Amino acid sequence: MKTLFLTNELRKELAKPLSFSFLGKKKEVSQKLTDFLKKKKHGKIITVGDYCSSCLPSDIKIFDGRVNRNKKVALQGFSLSCSNPPASIDKSVWKILRQAIEKEANVFVEGEEDLLVLPCIMLAQPKDLIIYGLPKKGICVIQVSEHLKKKTAKTLTEFKTEKYKKIVVGGTFDRLHNGHRYLLSTAEHYGKKLIIGLCSDEMVKKRKKDWQKIQSYVQRKKTIKNYLKKIRLSHNIAKLENVSGPAAESIDIEAILLTEDTLKNGLEINKIRRKKGLKELDYIVLPYFLDCHNKKISSRNRRN
Repeated sequence: MKTLFLTNELRKELAKPLSFSFLGKKKEVSQKLTDFLKKKKHGKIITVGDYCSSCLPSDIKIFDGRVNRNKKVALQGFSLSCSNPPASIDKSVWKILRQAIEKEANVFVEGEEDLLVLPCIMLAQPKDLIIYGLPKKGICVIQVSEHLKKKTAKTLTEFKTEKYKKIVVGGTFDRLHNGHRYLLSTAEHYGKKLIIGLCSDEMVKKRKKDWQKIQSYVQRKKTIKNYLKKIRLSHNIAKLENVSGPAAESIDIEAILLTEDTLKNGLEINKIRRKKGLKELDYIVLPYFLDCHNKKISSRNRRN
C-alpha cells in the first residue's frame, strides 16, 4: 500500500456524509445514537475523532488530540500510535489500525485522523459501526458492509499515489519559529521539491503595519536556507511581490501548503490559474503549531 494524497475533487466528495447522520446538539445526538444502538444489531464500534471518542460509546477510539483542527484537548488513554499528516493516508497507518481493530485498542494519531475513516471501513468486519463527527452539525454513523467496502476501495483508487513533483508555500517567515519549521519540514511528506514564495521588503511594507520590526528579505532568506539545508529538503526560493507569485503561473507546481489563515490566498491563486487555463493546485491545509498555552505561534507575537 502506498501513501495516498487527497485531491481537491475528492476533498469536495468526502465532505459529504458517507452514510446516515444524527444531527443536533450534543445531548440530542447522544440520545439518538443510544436509541439506534438498542435497535440495531452491530459488531464493534469504532469512533474516529476526539469529540466522538470522548463523548460516545466505542470499542476502538482513534483521535489526534484536537477538535476543529486547531484546538487541543486532553488526550484519552491509548496503547497504539501512528503518524498521519493532514490531507493524506500514510502507508504506515494500515498496520496500526488493523492491530487496533483486532485488539480493541485506542490509537493516538500524530497529525490528523479524519481520512482514517476510509481504511477503517476496509479493515473492519461487516456489521461493525464507524462513527465520526460532522463539525457543528452532529455525527455520521456507518455500518460496514461488503458493498460499502467495494465502494470505499474504488474511492481509494482516486487518491493521488505519488508525491507531488513541486509544491509551493508562501509567507513572510519573519523570525523563523517552530510553526514555520513545522510547515517547511512537513512539505517533504507531500512533495519532491518545495518552492517558497518569500515576501519582498516592498511587499512587507505594503501588507504589514509593523513592517519596521520585520527582518529584511536577505536575513529571512538566509535563515530559511540554513534550516532547509539541515533537513536536506530540495527547494527554491522566489521573491514575492504579490500574493500569487509563481503559484499562479507555473505549470510545474501541483499543490500548495496552506493554513486556515492563508486558505483565502490559495482560493484566489486557483481562481487566477483557472482564468489562465492552468490546472488548479491541490490544497494541503495544515493545522496551526500551538504553544503550551494552546495558542498559535506567530511571528507577530515574537516581534512584540
